[in-house]
This record gives sequence, structure tokens and C-alpha cells, in this order.
Amino acid sequence: MIARGSLWLPLAMLLLLAALSFWIERSVQAPAPGTLANQTEPEGIMENFDALRTDLEGRPQYRLSADRLKHYTGSKRTELEAPRFVRINDEAGEVSAVAREGTVSPDGSEVDLRGDVVVERAARPGQSLMTLKTGRLLVFPERDQMRAPGAVEVRDDTLEVRAGGMEYDAQQRMMKLTGRVNARYISGRT
Repeated sequence: MIARGSLWLPLAMLLLLAALSFWIERSVQAPAPGTLANQTEPEGIMENFDALRTDLEGRPQYRLSADRLKHYTGSKRTELEAPRFVRINDEAGEVSAVAREGTVSPDGSEVDLRGDVVVERAARPGQSLMTLKTGRLLVFPERDQMRAPGAVEVRDDTLEVRAGGMEYDAQQRMMKLTGRVNARYISGRT
């Protein structure tokens, strides 16, 4: 009987070591793609992010910057904290948009700005500074367009406008206001 008991002890030790190595291997493995842990943890974080897009001749087209950028691999989502988008055009003037937060689509074709969005068209000879305020702004940099799906307030030296939504095409230099539009012309200001 003593000889049989001495055989069980090494077998029990081997079984314990196999279970322990299986547990260690499972605990150090990276989570599989698409798991919840992979979606909630950013792959990369950048502080003071700043990107400049140029045309083929090297002329600046637009700039996107943010205090912090977080990129998530699984969902291909990119989040921005305190983003700033600037459309650079010497002929039409500079247009900038700032917000509390934003996201960039996986293919980079859309920037979604949210929270206290303020858009400014720089003053130029014959045009005063124009300011637009809204809660959300969709920017399509490659198409040179912006869209506010919610209420907007537009102001310059001679005009105050409130509307239910807005679409702006920079190439055509046309702003389309939708929903209930209320405009007030202010004469005498220059």
C-alpha cells in the first residue's frame, strides 16, 4: 500500500502543474479582436495632435488639431478632445470650427464635432467676421462642406439668424438654412 501512495503524489503534482500552466497561459494572452476589452481601450493616444492636409502643389487645404486624440483598433474609431478644424483658402477666407469633443470616421471623410461648436469665417475686406453656433457640426473636408443637423445661430455685423439646421458648401460659397428660419437685419452697423 505504501508503494501505491508514492505513485499518486507525483501524478497529483503533475496534474497541479498542468492546471497552473493552463491558468497562467490564459491570463497573459491578449484579448481576441472584437472583444469588449479591445473596444474600450485605445490603441494609441496623442497629446497636442495637429495634422495639415495639402494639395498636390503643397498648398495647405485644411488643418485638424486637438488637445488629445484616441484611436481604437477594433472599431477603427478616432476620438478628439477639444478639436479645432480650419479650412484654409486664400481666396474665400479662412473658416475655423472648435468644439468640446469630436470623432473622425474610419476613412477620414467625416469629422463630427459636438458640444458648444463655434464656427468663424474670418473678416475680409467688405465682409465682417461671421460666427455660427450650434450643438453639432458634421465636416466633410474632401468635399469642402459642413452640415449642422440641429439648431444654429449665425451672426455678423449686420445680421442675426436662427434656423433649425444648416448646410454649407465652400466651393459654391452657399449656406442653406433649413427648418424655421428667423432673421434680423441690423442697419447702421459697419
